[in-house]
Amino acid sequence: MKDFKDKVLVVTGAGSGIGRAIALEGANRGMKVVINDICAESLAETRRMIEEKGVPVVEQVADISLAENVKALLDLTLEHFGKVNIAVCNAGVTLPGPVWETPIKDIQWIVDANFLSHTYGMHYFIKQMIKQGDECAFMNTASGAGMGISGSSCMYHATKTADIVQTECTYLALKVRGITNIQMHVLCPGYILTEIHESDKHRPPRAAIDDDPYYQSDEFIAGQIRAARGVATGIPIDSVGMTVFQAFEDNKFYVLTHPEIVMLQEQRVQAIYNGRHPG
Repeated sequence: MKDFKDKVLVVTGAGSGIGRAIALEGANRGMKVVINDICAESLAETRRMIEEKGVPVVEQVADISLAENVKALLDLTLEHFGKVNIAVCNAGVTLPGPVWETPIKDIQWIVDANFLSHTYGMHYFIKQMIKQGDECAFMNTASGAGMGISGSSCMYHATKTADIVQTECTYLALKVRGITNIQMHVLCPGYILTEIHESDKHRPPRAAIDDDPYYQSDEFIAGQIRAARGVATGIPIDSVGMTVFQAFEDNKFYVLTHPEIVMLQEQRVQAIYNGRHPG
Protein backbone atom coordinates (compact mmCIF):
# COMPACT_ATOMS: atom_id res chain seq x y z
CA MET A 1 0.00 0.00 0.00
CA LYS A 2 1.51 3.28 -1.14
CA ASP A 3 -1.35 5.78 -1.18
CA PHE A 4 -3.07 6.63 2.10
CA LYS A 5 -4.89 9.91 1.48
CA ASP A 6 -8.64 9.74 2.18
CA LYS A 7 -8.43 6.07 3.12
CA VAL A 8 -9.85 4.92 6.46
CA LEU A 9 -7.68 3.92 9.43
CA VAL A 10 -8.99 2.24 12.59
CA VAL A 11 -6.76 1.96 15.68
CA THR A 12 -7.60 0.37 19.04
CA GLY A 13 -5.80 1.39 22.20
CA ALA A 14 -5.24 4.80 20.64
CA GLY A 15 -5.44 6.82 23.85
CA SER A 16 -1.67 6.84 24.26
CA GLY A 17 1.60 5.22 23.25
CA ILE A 18 1.88 3.14 20.10
CA GLY A 19 -1.80 3.41 19.23
CA ARG A 20 -1.74 7.19 19.40
CA ALA A 21 1.47 7.31 17.35
CA ILE A 22 -0.04 5.17 14.59
CA ALA A 23 -3.27 7.20 14.54
CA LEU A 24 -1.34 10.48 14.30
CA GLU A 25 0.86 9.17 11.49
CA GLY A 26 -2.25 8.14 9.59
CA ALA A 27 -3.64 11.64 10.08
CA ASN A 28 -0.35 13.09 8.83
CA ARG A 29 -0.90 11.13 5.63
CA GLY A 30 -4.43 12.46 5.14
CA MET A 31 -6.35 9.42 6.32
CA LYS A 32 -9.76 9.45 7.94
CA VAL A 33 -9.25 8.06 11.43
CA VAL A 34 -11.36 6.02 13.85
CA ILE A 35 -9.87 5.62 17.33
CA ASN A 36 -10.76 3.45 20.30
CA ASP A 37 -9.66 3.31 23.92
CA ILE A 38 -11.08 2.35 27.29
CA CYS A 39 -9.93 5.68 28.79
CA ALA A 40 -12.16 8.58 27.69
CA GLU A 41 -9.78 11.31 28.84
CA SER A 42 -6.77 9.92 26.99
CA LEU A 43 -8.78 9.25 23.86
CA ALA A 44 -10.13 12.81 23.86
CA GLU A 45 -6.54 14.09 23.81
CA THR A 46 -5.69 11.87 20.84
CA ARG A 47 -8.79 13.13 19.06
CA ARG A 48 -7.80 16.74 19.74
CA MET A 49 -4.33 16.11 18.26
CA ILE A 50 -5.83 14.54 15.14
CA GLU A 51 -8.40 17.32 14.69
CA GLU A 52 -5.56 19.83 14.71
CA LYS A 53 -4.28 18.13 11.55
CA GLY A 54 -7.56 18.87 9.78
CA VAL A 55 -8.68 15.32 9.02
CA PRO A 56 -11.96 13.61 9.98
CA VAL A 57 -11.83 11.60 13.21
CA VAL A 58 -14.38 9.51 15.11
CA GLU A 59 -13.87 8.00 18.56
CA GLN A 60 -15.23 5.02 20.47
CA VAL A 61 -14.73 4.83 24.23
CA ALA A 62 -15.12 1.13 24.98
CA ASP A 63 -13.49 -2.00 26.37
CA ILE A 64 -12.30 -3.54 23.11
CA SER A 65 -11.65 -6.91 24.77
CA LEU A 66 -15.39 -7.60 24.45
CA ALA A 67 -16.50 -8.96 21.07
CA GLU A 68 -19.64 -6.82 20.95
CA ASN A 69 -17.52 -3.67 21.24
CA VAL A 70 -15.29 -4.76 18.36
CA LYS A 71 -18.39 -5.28 16.23
CA ALA A 72 -19.67 -1.86 17.33
CA LEU A 73 -16.34 -0.30 16.31
CA LEU A 74 -16.71 -1.71 12.80
CA ASP A 75 -20.31 -0.52 12.64
CA LEU A 76 -19.22 2.96 13.76
CA THR A 77 -16.55 3.04 11.06
CA LEU A 78 -18.94 2.01 8.31
CA GLU A 79 -21.58 4.45 9.54
CA HIS A 80 -19.23 7.41 9.28
CA PHE A 81 -16.89 6.47 6.43
CA GLY A 82 -18.46 3.52 4.60
CA LYS A 83 -15.34 1.36 4.54
CA VAL A 84 -12.10 0.45 6.34
CA ASN A 85 -8.71 0.27 4.64
CA ILE A 86 -6.31 -0.23 7.55
CA ALA A 87 -7.16 -1.75 10.92
CA VAL A 88 -4.63 -1.86 13.73
CA CYS A 89 -5.52 -3.94 16.77
CA ASN A 90 -3.14 -2.37 19.23
CA ALA A 91 -4.84 -2.47 22.65
CA GLY A 92 -3.01 -4.61 25.20
CA VAL A 93 -2.02 -4.97 28.85
CA THR A 94 0.75 -6.55 30.87
CA LEU A 95 0.79 -8.49 34.14
CA PRO A 96 3.65 -9.84 36.25
CA GLY A 97 4.01 -13.22 37.87
CA PRO A 98 3.80 -16.97 37.26
CA VAL A 99 0.54 -18.54 36.19
CA TRP A 100 -0.09 -20.29 39.51
CA GLU A 101 -0.07 -16.99 41.41
CA THR A 102 -2.04 -14.91 38.90
CA PRO A 103 -5.74 -14.61 39.80
CA ILE A 104 -8.11 -16.31 37.36
CA LYS A 105 -9.84 -13.02 36.54
CA ASP A 106 -6.47 -11.53 35.57
CA ILE A 107 -5.66 -14.53 33.41
CA GLN A 108 -8.96 -14.00 31.63
CA TRP A 109 -8.41 -10.23 31.34
CA ILE A 110 -4.99 -10.48 29.71
CA VAL A 111 -6.18 -13.19 27.33
CA ASP A 112 -9.20 -11.05 26.42
CA ALA A 113 -7.15 -7.87 25.93
CA ASN A 114 -3.99 -9.18 24.26
CA PHE A 115 -5.29 -12.10 22.23
CA LEU A 116 -9.05 -12.30 21.90
CA SER A 117 -9.56 -8.59 21.16
CA HIS A 118 -7.16 -8.95 18.22
CA THR A 119 -8.82 -12.17 17.10
CA TYR A 120 -12.22 -10.47 17.23
CA GLY A 121 -10.73 -7.62 15.20
CA MET A 122 -9.56 -10.02 12.51
CA HIS A 123 -12.94 -11.76 12.49
CA TYR A 124 -14.98 -8.61 11.91
CA PHE A 125 -12.62 -6.31 10.02
CA ILE A 126 -11.07 -8.84 7.66
CA LYS A 127 -14.53 -10.07 6.74
CA GLN A 128 -15.39 -6.47 5.79
CA MET A 129 -12.13 -6.03 3.88
CA ILE A 130 -12.81 -9.20 1.87
CA LYS A 131 -16.27 -7.88 1.06
CA GLN A 132 -14.84 -4.53 -0.10
CA GLY A 133 -12.26 -6.13 -2.36
CA ASP A 134 -10.07 -3.01 -2.43
CA GLU A 135 -6.53 -2.53 -1.11
CA CYS A 136 -6.46 -3.08 2.66
CA ALA A 137 -4.05 -3.84 5.48
CA PHE A 138 -4.47 -5.39 8.91
CA MET A 139 -1.94 -5.17 11.77
CA ASN A 140 -1.81 -6.68 15.23
CA THR A 141 0.47 -5.16 17.85
CA ALA A 142 2.12 -8.12 19.56
CA SER A 143 5.48 -7.71 21.31
CA GLY A 144 9.09 -8.78 21.30
CA ALA A 145 7.95 -10.77 24.32
CA GLY A 146 6.10 -12.98 21.86
CA MET A 147 9.40 -14.05 20.34
CA GLY A 148 11.08 -15.05 23.59
CA ILE A 149 10.32 -16.32 27.06
CA SER A 150 11.18 -15.55 30.66
CA GLY A 151 10.24 -16.73 34.12
CA SER A 152 8.25 -13.56 34.81
CA SER A 153 5.10 -12.13 33.24
CA CYS A 154 4.19 -15.60 31.97
CA MET A 155 0.74 -14.65 30.71
CA TYR A 156 2.15 -11.66 28.83
CA HIS A 157 4.61 -13.86 26.92
CA ALA A 158 1.92 -16.46 26.26
CA THR A 159 -0.68 -14.04 24.90
CA LYS A 160 1.80 -12.14 22.74
CA THR A 161 3.12 -15.40 21.27
CA ALA A 162 -0.45 -16.45 20.52
CA ASP A 163 -1.07 -13.09 18.85
CA ILE A 164 1.90 -13.57 16.51
CA VAL A 165 0.83 -17.11 15.61
CA GLN A 166 -2.78 -16.08 14.98
CA THR A 167 -1.58 -13.34 12.62
CA GLU A 168 0.71 -15.78 10.80
CA CYS A 169 -2.10 -18.32 10.43
CA THR A 170 -4.51 -15.67 9.18
CA TYR A 171 -1.97 -14.56 6.58
CA LEU A 172 -1.73 -18.14 5.32
CA ALA A 173 -5.50 -18.60 5.44
CA LEU A 174 -5.92 -15.60 3.13
CA LYS A 175 -3.13 -16.78 0.84
CA VAL A 176 -4.38 -20.35 0.34
CA ARG A 177 -7.86 -19.02 -0.42
CA GLY A 178 -6.55 -16.68 -3.08
CA ILE A 179 -7.53 -13.50 -1.22
CA THR A 180 -4.93 -10.99 -2.33
CA ASN A 181 -6.34 -7.56 -1.45
CA ILE A 182 -5.37 -7.67 2.26
CA GLN A 183 -1.86 -7.21 3.61
CA MET A 184 -1.17 -8.77 7.02
CA HIS A 185 1.33 -7.38 9.52
CA VAL A 186 2.40 -8.06 13.09
CA LEU A 187 4.20 -5.38 15.09
CA CYS A 188 6.69 -6.77 17.63
CA PRO A 189 8.09 -3.80 19.55
CA GLY A 190 10.80 -3.83 22.18
CA TYR A 191 10.81 -1.33 25.02
CA ILE A 192 9.30 2.00 23.96
CA LEU A 193 8.46 5.01 26.11
CA THR A 194 4.76 4.22 26.56
CA GLU A 195 2.37 3.62 29.46
CA ILE A 196 2.16 -0.17 29.10
CA HIS A 197 3.54 -0.57 32.64
CA GLU A 198 0.48 1.33 33.92
CA SER A 199 -2.02 -1.25 32.66
CA ASP A 200 -3.74 -1.36 36.05
CA LYS A 201 -5.17 2.12 35.35
CA HIS A 202 -7.20 0.64 32.49
CA ARG A 203 -8.75 -2.38 34.18
CA PRO A 204 -12.43 -2.94 33.36
CA PRO A 205 -14.74 -3.56 36.33
CA ARG A 206 -14.57 -7.35 35.90
CA ALA A 207 -10.79 -7.21 36.45
CA ALA A 208 -10.72 -4.62 39.25
CA ILE A 209 -8.01 -5.02 41.88
CA ASP A 210 -9.51 -6.49 45.05
CA ASP A 211 -8.26 -7.99 48.34
CA ASP A 212 -6.59 -10.97 46.66
CA PRO A 213 -3.14 -11.39 48.28
CA TYR A 214 -1.58 -11.39 44.81
CA TYR A 215 -1.89 -7.60 44.57
CA GLN A 216 0.11 -7.15 47.78
CA SER A 217 2.68 -9.82 47.00
CA ASP A 218 6.38 -9.24 46.41
CA GLU A 219 5.95 -10.84 42.98
CA PHE A 220 3.30 -8.35 41.87
CA ILE A 221 5.13 -5.32 43.23
CA ALA A 222 8.50 -6.42 41.82
CA GLY A 223 6.88 -7.04 38.45
CA GLN A 224 5.50 -3.52 38.35
CA ILE A 225 8.95 -2.13 39.18
CA ARG A 226 10.60 -4.26 36.46
CA ALA A 227 8.07 -3.09 33.89
CA ALA A 228 8.55 0.58 34.78
CA ARG A 229 12.33 0.26 34.62
CA GLY A 230 12.14 -1.53 31.28
CA VAL A 231 9.89 1.11 29.75
CA ALA A 232 12.20 3.84 31.08
CA THR A 233 15.04 2.37 28.96
CA GLY A 234 12.88 2.38 25.84
CA ILE A 235 13.24 4.31 22.62
CA PRO A 236 11.19 7.47 22.05
CA ILE A 237 7.72 6.97 20.59
CA ASP A 238 8.38 9.47 17.77
CA SER A 239 9.61 6.99 15.15
CA VAL A 240 7.06 4.22 15.71
CA GLY A 241 4.30 5.61 13.51
CA MET A 242 6.73 6.03 10.62
CA THR A 243 8.07 2.50 11.16
CA VAL A 244 4.54 1.10 10.93
CA PHE A 245 3.61 3.01 7.80
CA GLN A 246 6.89 2.08 6.15
CA ALA A 247 5.88 -1.53 6.76
CA PHE A 248 2.53 -0.87 5.07
CA GLU A 249 4.36 0.65 2.10
CA ASP A 250 6.83 -2.24 1.86
CA ASN A 251 4.24 -4.95 2.66
CA LYS A 252 6.52 -6.20 5.44
CA PHE A 253 4.89 -8.85 7.63
CA TYR A 254 7.09 -8.82 10.76
CA VAL A 255 7.59 -5.25 11.94
CA LEU A 256 10.35 -4.77 14.52
CA THR A 257 11.26 -1.59 16.36
CA HIS A 258 14.35 -3.36 17.75
CA PRO A 259 15.93 -5.70 15.15
CA GLU A 260 17.89 -7.49 17.89
CA ILE A 261 14.61 -9.01 19.11
CA VAL A 262 15.05 -11.68 16.45
CA MET A 263 17.82 -13.14 18.59
CA LEU A 264 15.23 -14.15 21.20
CA GLN A 265 13.39 -16.23 18.63
CA GLU A 266 16.64 -17.72 17.34
CA GLN A 267 17.63 -18.84 20.84
CA ARG A 268 14.22 -20.38 21.48
CA VAL A 269 14.09 -22.26 18.17
CA GLN A 270 17.64 -23.51 18.67
CA ALA A 271 16.68 -24.92 22.06
CA ILE A 272 13.73 -26.73 20.47
CA TYR A 273 15.91 -28.03 17.63
CA ASN A 274 18.55 -29.34 20.07
CA GLY A 275 16.03 -30.73 22.57
CA ARG A 276 17.23 -28.47 25.38
CA HIS A 277 15.12 -27.15 28.21
CA PRO A 278 13.89 -23.55 27.83
CA GLY A 279 16.39 -20.91 28.82
